[in-house]
Amino acid sequence: MYIGITPAYGDMKSEVFSGNNSLTSFALTGGSVANDASILVSISGVTQHPGTDYSVGSLVNLIFTTAPPTGSSNILVIHLGRQVDIGTPGTGAVGIAQLSATGTPSSATALKGDNTWGTAGGPSLGVDAIIRTNAKVIAADITFLGSENGMTAGPITINSGITVTVTSGSTWTIV
Repeated sequence: MYIGITPAYGDMKSEVFSGNNSLTSFALTGGSVANDASILVSISGVTQHPGTDYSVGSLVNLIFTTAPPTGSSNILVIHLGRQVDIGTPGTGAVGIAQLSATGTPSSATALKGDNTWGTAGGPSLGVDAIIRTNAKVIAADITFLGSENGMTAGPITINSGITVTVTSGSTWTIV
């Protein structure tokens, strides 16, 4: 009898190897593991200590610090937790409710790179963002890479020690 939710049991992958008193590395066929403690290893029934007695190299090889003794199927490895590939969500499977962004989504906002909702298209004023705005002072270095153009409404001031580089192929227009 259980109090609460009845536990769900699943198959735990296990595998056995045979020691030969010289081999220290065994390829895990149960898939890659997250770290040393993601598997339980015993030799002839004696539990081994992760990170001390063994490690997982490249997350797919069991590597002992000392070669296990000779014995037929005397090494038992139990995978305690397995990585699961959930695949890629299908088209239309993720909606606004599944996003963890802060703020309020609406038809006038967009999800920004910092995971917040905000006005799309940059700073602006007026109903329907009719007037686009920009700062009056450039306070950080800016470089046009040669693959874009830019426009700024002036007058504009460039702070002392700040550089605006317009690489060949780009155009910067101040109106």
